[in-house]
Amino acid sequence: MAKNHKEPATPPPMIGKIGPYTVFVTPPPVVTPEPQNESNPVQKPPVLPPPVQYEKPGSGFGSKAGFFWDAVAKVQNAHSNLDDYVARWFGLNQSKYQWALDDYYEKKGVQMGLML
Repeated sequence: MAKNHKEPATPPPMIGKIGPYTVFVTPPPVVTPEPQNESNPVQKPPVLPPPVQYEKPGSGFGSKAGFFWDAVAKVQNAHSNLDDYVARWFGLNQSKYQWALDDYYEKKGVQMGLML
């Protein structure tokens, strides 16, 4: 009797060697391409441009409050940068002052790692 299967036929495994081991190598199944139906071709979706990007507002508190909070954030950022610059200029971020930082954070009750 002849087998009439729609599944691809899998070739029998081959015996191979990988180092000291004998292995069975199963080759991939043989796939025969099916003829495409010309009356119903697969259409790819059209390429669309990316969606429009809108600017986000500065803050959700309203225009005046948002402006105020943005200004406060900028001042705090500038103050932090100034602190770093002054500490570097006076050499306060060197390891010989690490004991003072450790003592300060220990008294304050904050667990901090090595700060340089």
